[in-house]
This record gives sequence, structure tokens and C-alpha cells, in this order.
Amino acid sequence: MATENNEVFAVGWHRKFMPVFCLLFIVISVAGCSSSKKVAERNVNESVSEEYASEEYYSILELAKSEQLKPMYEIDADTTLLYWLGDLPLELTGYTKCNVFALNVLMKARFMTPSENCTTAELFDPLLYSDILPVVSANLIGKARPGDLIVWQGHVIIFERHILLNGTDYALGWWAGTRQEDNGDNIINNVCHGKYKLEGEYIVRRPVKKPG
Repeated sequence: MATENNEVFAVGWHRKFMPVFCLLFIVISVAGCSSSKKVAERNVNESVSEEYASEEYYSILELAKSEQLKPMYEIDADTTLLYWLGDLPLELTGYTKCNVFALNVLMKARFMTPSENCTTAELFDPLLYSDILPVVSANLIGKARPGDLIVWQGHVIIFERHILLNGTDYALGWWAGTRQEDNGDNIINNVCHGKYKLEGEYIVRRPVKKPG
């Protein structure tokens, strides 16, 4: 009889307190997930140096978006303005304008730019402009930070972030000069915001903020 009473008590106790334990388990689980998420986010943020967590560097990306709306980057545009040379007009009809776009954006974001017009081939030369656009890596995207320039012999893009897709490295970024037609979305005035395959020889240059 005592055994039967004990079994009845055990069953009753189990039914009475099981909801409490379930609720406690859920609270602990949710707290654990939330904590893990915060740790993950913190680790990602810590992987970007304090210098590049600055809004000044992310402003390069914001200004690239607004600069995309300028019709002068169209291939058929008659004249393109070089902001960093006092809005110097340059006739580039029939040419892509990736170097002009990149340097115009840097100038608007108050970063240092060359004192002359320069081609992508010149930007690709690590011996040039090392004081205002130092080379931080060659063929190594892991060193790139938001706002950096990735430069090939004949092309330059403004880097936003690294994407690994099906084992292939891409840079999400901004550039003028694309083979695709304007779509009113990510491609406007021949300026594209999208992913660019990281292949061939390239260097990563880091913009230097203007003093003051």
C-alpha cells in the first residue's frame, strides 16, 4: 500500500512540476542562443579594426551609392568631371570610367587622391601613390576592408565585402563599367553594385583620410 501511495505521489509530483521545468528549460535555451549570437556578432566586429569600424570609411560606400546616379558615368557620356582635380572636365566618350568613379567617390568622402589624372594601369603600379593609397596586399582578399580599392591592370572597384560562392571568391562592391545593361536596380548609369569575381592579378589599396 505504501509503495502504491509513493507511486501516486511521484506521478502527481511529476505532473505538477513538469511545466515548471519545461518553462525553465526554454528560458535557459533561449538565453543560451541569445548569448551565442552576441558572441558571434562581437567576434565579427572585432575582426574589423577600430579604424575601419569608423563611419568615415563606411561613408565611402554610401557615397558610391549616391554617385551611381550621375549620368556622366555612362559609356556614351561626352564629358566626365574629375572631382579631385577641381571638377576638371574630361572627354571620355566610348570608354568605361571605373578609375574616375572610384577617385571621385574617395574625394567626396574626404580621402586623399592623386594630384593628377591617373589610369587603372597606374593605380595598379605599387610604386605609385603609396603615400595616399598604400598597398596592403596582393592577390589576398582577406586583408581587404570596406572602402578599400581592388585594382587590376585594367579595372578598379570599391570593396564592400568578401563573398565565397561555390568555392569561388567574389568581392561585393561598386564600380563603373559593366557589360550588363542598366536595370534601374543595382546597375544605373553603367555603375554596378554587385559581386565581382576575384581572379587574375590584383592589389588592394587602402585610402588615407585627409588631415583635419
